[in-house]
Amino acid sequence: MGLDIYLFKTVGLPNSKTDWFSDDEYPELKIYYSNLITTRNVELEDGTIIIERGFCFEKISYQRKGVKPIFFKNFDTDDFIFTYSRLLELNNCIKKEYKNSFKENFIEKFKEKENFIFVGY
Repeated sequence: MGLDIYLFKTVGLPNSKTDWFSDDEYPELKIYYSNLITTRNVELEDGTIIIERGFCFEKISYQRKGVKPIFFKNFDTDDFIFTYSRLLELNNCIKKEYKNSFKENFIEKFKEKENFIFVGY
């Protein structure tokens, strides 16, 4: 089991094929970013092209370790953080030796309604 914490910024156009959250897979993004929903063409294995709705994003920061055990009680896999108050809850779950880098890479760069944090494990 690996831990991934990302700080993302939504953008109008993707930078690559992987810079995407599907509207179907992550409907919680609609609550905060419905005005940024866009479409892209996706080629299926049989060659059929479908139009998928979703959100483009770019990665601002990334961390892959450094959480306390309480983190796994407070945050689900594939969890989103949209508010500063919830980000501070996440900060309380960061181990002491990672606090400075977390502050620099997440707390100081986070802008509510412009960024979001995605937690995966």
